[in-house]
Amino acid sequence: MRRKVVIGDIEIGDNKPIPFIAEIGVNHLGSIDKAIEMVDKSIEAGSDFLKFQTYEASKRYEKSNPKYGEFTKLLTEWQLSKEDEKKLWKYAKGKKARVFTSVYDEDSVDFALELGTLAFKVAAFELTNKKLIKKIITTSLPVIISCGMTNIEEIKKTTHILDQSKIDYILLHTVSSYPLMEQDSFLSKINLLKENFNCPVGHSDHTHGTNIPPLAAAAGAQIIEKHFTVNPKYRLSDNFFSVTCDQVKKIKFDLDN
Repeated sequence: MRRKVVIGDIEIGDNKPIPFIAEIGVNHLGSIDKAIEMVDKSIEAGSDFLKFQTYEASKRYEKSNPKYGEFTKLLTEWQLSKEDEKKLWKYAKGKKARVFTSVYDEDSVDFALELGTLAFKVAAFELTNKKLIKKIITTSLPVIISCGMTNIEEIKKTTHILDQSKIDYILLHTVSSYPLMEQDSFLSKINLLKENFNCPVGHSDHTHGTNIPPLAAAAGAQIIEKHFTVNPKYRLSDNFFSVTCDQVKKIKFDLDN
């Protein structure tokens, strides 16, 4: 029997309803008012989970990265202050939202724990970051791992560390392209992950629109994530290929029926 994972009051796994994660990320572009609006709209849409990003901009990328300066400048502009982040989490939890976050450095793990995260998301490019993984393990919370840009052996090394510590985890098939063309979704990889790992497997979708989530579910995905926005006309961050409140309602209908 495939292992199930519980996050908050939702059980993810075989023969369970397929939850939807609204990835708010940094689509608020550093505006607390916009972030609160996104929380309201994602809840209205029926999202099962809201996902934020918790980070220190200067620690997101290696300084050897040729785009370190460019990326760090943007992420600094989009980063909420600690006080605004506390305000956002308090607001979301006051609305009974189930909230978790992506973390990219060890200090942010501690801060996310203080904020009350239900789980941790590990971005694809952090999957081999052993220091981060081991820090997350100390919290004993479930982990959701994106598997873009990785191979089975790399994933096995990370899940082995989690298994040794008896940490529950979910793997998300994804293609690390933003945005992604539908024909490049490679949904057959969902089954490949299920063949190799005894855990729930989902899909993080970066395509435009609502077509892929129900296809991913048909291919075996047990949880779905998509970037969320209140205005796809915003050209910065991931807004332009993110889904709106009405589109999430459509996805939820497709997943539930």
